[in-house]
Amino acid sequence: MKINSLTGGANSAARLGKNNAVQKVEKTAKGAMTDGFVEKLKEYAKEDAKQGTYMSEDFTKFFHAHMGKFVSPDRSAPKADVMSAIQAALKEPHPMLQALDKMLEKLSGGCSAKLKISAIHQAAEVSAPNGEVIAFYSSNGGWTDIQTKEEHRFYSETASAYLQAYREARAEMKSAVQEQAAQNDTSTMDVRA
Repeated sequence: MKINSLTGGANSAARLGKNNAVQKVEKTAKGAMTDGFVEKLKEYAKEDAKQGTYMSEDFTKFFHAHMGKFVSPDRSAPKADVMSAIQAALKEPHPMLQALDKMLEKLSGGCSAKLKISAIHQAAEVSAPNGEVIAFYSSNGGWTDIQTKEEHRFYSETASAYLQAYREARAEMKSAVQEQAAQNDTSTMDVRA
């Protein structure tokens, strides 16, 4: 069975990206690259350069936490809604499509879902209000988050800024080593007669 709860009506504007909340979400990748975030990113890059580790675990945690807070859509609530719908459908010998469709219309955050349900296998695809797929569920493999365009844009901008800061820190370190070596060379004088 395949069900798509966004067939028109009030949700059509959200699907087409005309919803204010959707427009706000689409601006967050750019807005998440604040001066404070970039400064902290540079601190991580410098420390990582000293350690010789590119994008350390601490930086990755910092990055994902920031992206989760300012860029990523809320996936947990729609996922929970989909799991409830699947469980309800499996409890009924012949799930009523209308009842299931009503449940899917009420997904958190204005999201929608497409379900394929059988006694053997269940699958779901969760879409954000703008129609972008944000998660996929399979009873064989569980949930998989699908990266949004904004998350990808934020990751690219962050990786670029981090790489630049990392290279600058490594260049400073190399310069300091060369300077120290030059000082050591001039401090030893060969005096031969």
